[in-house]
Amino acid sequence: MFKIRVLVLVALLVGSAHSFSWDIILGVTHGIEFYYNDTLTFKQNIPSFYIQSITYDPVHDRVLFVDSNYPKTETTTVSSFDVSTKTIKTLVTRPWNRQYNARIIFEPITQVLFWLHGVNITSYSLNHASCNAVDGNNLFMLDHVCTDIAVDSREGYIYWITNINIERARLDGSEREVLIDSVKKGLSLAIDEQRMYWIEKKLESGGYQLSIESASLSGKDSKTLYIISRESTYEYAYSLTASKDFVYWQNYNQVGIMQLPKNLSQPARKLYTITNSDCWACHRLVVKYTTNELILGVKSDDGLQHQNSSNSKSSVSICQNYCLQGDCNVTAEGKPICSCKAGYSGERCEINACHKHCLNDGVCSLNEENQPVCQCTAGYDGKRCGISICNDFCLQGNCSVSIEAKPKCRCKDGYSGERCEMNVCNNYCSNNGVCSLNEEDEPVCECTAEFEGKRCDVAITRGGRSDCDDNTMEQVLEDLRSDAKKVLKDVKRILQFFCNKIDEYESKI
Repeated sequence: MFKIRVLVLVALLVGSAHSFSWDIILGVTHGIEFYYNDTLTFKQNIPSFYIQSITYDPVHDRVLFVDSNYPKTETTTVSSFDVSTKTIKTLVTRPWNRQYNARIIFEPITQVLFWLHGVNITSYSLNHASCNAVDGNNLFMLDHVCTDIAVDSREGYIYWITNINIERARLDGSEREVLIDSVKKGLSLAIDEQRMYWIEKKLESGGYQLSIESASLSGKDSKTLYIISRESTYEYAYSLTASKDFVYWQNYNQVGIMQLPKNLSQPARKLYTITNSDCWACHRLVVKYTTNELILGVKSDDGLQHQNSSNSKSSVSICQNYCLQGDCNVTAEGKPICSCKAGYSGERCEINACHKHCLNDGVCSLNEENQPVCQCTAGYDGKRCGISICNDFCLQGNCSVSIEAKPKCRCKDGYSGERCEMNVCNNYCSNNGVCSLNEEDEPVCECTAEFEGKRCDVAITRGGRSDCDDNTMEQVLEDLRSDAKKVLKDVKRILQFFCNKIDEYESKI
């Protein structure tokens, strides 16, 4: 197994309680290494297959990382390393997806972990006091493979990039929208307080071009910031991140960490060389920030030169940009607390009461009690529009919704009625006749030997009298006796005739 190194560029946390200084984190094959001014200050061994992604929680001063436990188990685990106590704790475990590397990003204000795996983005709410695995909320099942995600804590958005576009949504998954729809092959994504940056690989005349693109957070003012390469088909760049003044990325072909000023005042330069990288598409390059910087949207960066400074919260309110849909107040303990607008809830008023409330494209609004109510689309009913009016309506047929928004049935062969509840053969053939459908789907009867007619309702007669006209066997027997007497009389008459003839013949002899 080759040793891999992953860089996390961070500013030194003010008032940190840990006993060693650091400004850079390198993820290696079986551990995390902490550096300060290019000097190793601490190393934490971590038994793992390989670390796929790293993110940082400035609220609790911990590094979150995702790694695979293969080949011991077929699982992928997100764990945390507490920088102050030097302890490791497992947060979430899920089955290992061999096809895609995992990508995680952490939103420290709401303590939500976003986990990207191929076409799935799942959120996990983590409690620092009890960081056990919790059931994830599957926010999206995307149409295309997603390669990277980023989070905007100031405005409460999550961004993601695919092979064709860039999208964003609120932290709860609501208000999803496409920002850039012309991405060729998105590899990595990062945002700062004003703009988003992404790496894409597109086919230009003469070969592939690997470039860093930039646009506003609303997707406007799109432009090419820097062309990384126009040469190699196999060159990749990933782990893009942005600070106040610089963008950083990991270059696979040059196996190093690159730095570029946003104002392009200097050319891009390699900060560090990473040897023996065995994870060419992992995303583990992030900028460390304090909670106050996160809320204010100010990420400190001076090209990896860091100095301790005094607390700056006194000059700027910690409430700025904290409550997304409500008013903010500061508690006696100096913490922000939100009073949400109608229809919103959550620590930062980030949860829209209408989000995913109405099903089947129903339209949600708030009633006088500020409770979500739904206006259902044609064909659906119920409190949340979750009941199809066609559900169990057609008993023997297919249901559709009419122009009048009412269920309409197309019955199977042999059935009729508003709900296809009538079998056309039911009670159609009389006297135990067997009913079936002909080629025109009309009922026809196969009658027993005693009956005939279209519906087997005509009895077959004998001797001009219907077998069913006499209701008793005595009458039938009487008829037979009468007929027998007539026959006997006829026989006697015939015999008498022949006897007379014989007598005449004998007299002549």
